[in-house]
Amino acid sequence: MPRRPAARFRPVLAALLCAGITAFPACAPADPPACALIFSTNDTHGRLLPAEQSWSEGRPVGGSAALAAYVARERSATPECPLFVVSGGDIMQGTPISNFTDGRSTIEAMNGIGYDAAAIGNHEFDWGVDVLVERIADADFAMLGANIYLKGTDRHPDWVRPWTIVERDGVRVGFVGATTRSTPVVARPSLVADFDFRSISDALDRYIPEVRAAGVDFVVAVMHEGAFCEIGLPEDAADACRGPALEALAAATAPFDYAVTGHTHSRLETEIRGVPVIQSYSNTMAYGLGRIDRSAEGVVGAQRLGVRQAWADEIAPDPDVERLVASYSAEIAAIVDRVIVDLPEALSAPRDGDFPLGRIVADAQRHASGADVALMNNGGIRRSLPAGPVTFEDLFELQPFNNMLVRHTMTGAQLLRTLEHSARGGDVDLHASGIVVRYDPGAPLGERVLEVTFDDGSPLRPEGRYVVTANDFIAGGGGGYTTFAEAEVIDPLEVADLEALVAYLEAQPQPLPIPRAPRWIAVPSGP
Repeated sequence: MPRRPAARFRPVLAALLCAGITAFPACAPADPPACALIFSTNDTHGRLLPAEQSWSEGRPVGGSAALAAYVARERSATPECPLFVVSGGDIMQGTPISNFTDGRSTIEAMNGIGYDAAAIGNHEFDWGVDVLVERIADADFAMLGANIYLKGTDRHPDWVRPWTIVERDGVRVGFVGATTRSTPVVARPSLVADFDFRSISDALDRYIPEVRAAGVDFVVAVMHEGAFCEIGLPEDAADACRGPALEALAAATAPFDYAVTGHTHSRLETEIRGVPVIQSYSNTMAYGLGRIDRSAEGVVGAQRLGVRQAWADEIAPDPDVERLVASYSAEIAAIVDRVIVDLPEALSAPRDGDFPLGRIVADAQRHASGADVALMNNGGIRRSLPAGPVTFEDLFELQPFNNMLVRHTMTGAQLLRTLEHSARGGDVDLHASGIVVRYDPGAPLGERVLEVTFDDGSPLRPEGRYVVTANDFIAGGGGGYTTFAEAEVIDPLEVADLEALVAYLEAQPQPLPIPRAPRWIAVPSGP
């Protein structure tokens, strides 16, 4: 059997074989070595100013001017590799400095930082498509949604770009972007009713070949879809990290070189088929950094350089971005700095369950609407509150969506089905005011609520009639809450959730009494 040529003779043989026949594929000139740095954020939610966090021990974290400075630092640290800046989406909604301008201030700050691309997040739709289209026009970077289609068609809306290519220092990187398929549930349904949010893996398989055919060195998948890693497990352990973003990437057959995710506000550092996947918490608290290389032999490999904390006191802020943010901040200072309430202790906001901060919000909505019951979704409670003086800005960031309150006259049976839907995941995702619910998280779906008692001690009667207040997100079907639409009377109020909360807190004794008694009481069955 002939032996393969020794490695030291292969270049000589290749040169002899390819002399004068460069049209033969194996003899075509190889692409030169190349590299790219990928600087990523996700879920910045209009966080243009640095802020202290509950874990930061009084130190300021994040903000646009600090991020711009970190971009410059990382770029100068590796000058041989051009740096590209990308976001995993949900960029604008969440703070007064951004919301009061319908996100214009955020887009200007991102332009100043030098973003190249961003996935469209579900909260990009919060102010309606017309505003989103305006912000897309304002952006110096591409906002991408390869899986967003006009409902029932195979066409994208005119304002959606599935991919973009950015060239810097001779290196061309293609970005293919996508949006969480849960958008019709986690966004206000009426705002996205004209669109389908289809398979992310199908979108990647459709457009990555198109991007490669356009001529790129590397392809980056960027999506507003997320995952979580189990704390304490090594990230390369089987099933250490799970979630729909990883499922979509694993299902895609078209090869990509790096992936940036978002939506779950988590730290994610893992791999899919050896390709790095990253997510960097939220609210500009951190950024992700990775590197993609192509060798002289044409082999492409990538590595995560880590999720890095964006301490605002460790770096001199970018002066241009700092001036921009300061000008917007000055315009709203008189409104946002006003103290509303004094808290005797810090109040946390877990992702699920029944907790004091959520009870306070639900109490405020019942007080504002005069209802028998108020129900507040956990997803609308966006931050914790510190002990001591709490400002309007703090409360705005707690409830930034300007959801309006809606009163419903419902039967007891309809209210019961609504509560069952809250308990569908084992834990609950609604806060209640006016009732106490006992439930079995392990019982079959639809049979978990055991008992509902009103504040006056009376039980819920299926045939009874009750006035139930909810915000217009869940009242409109958000979160899968369809029973509100079945109410006998639906009465939209001219009261926003934040307005109700501010009025309620200002009317309470100071410091604020904390409602500690649980309103959802788990009663597990079995041994």
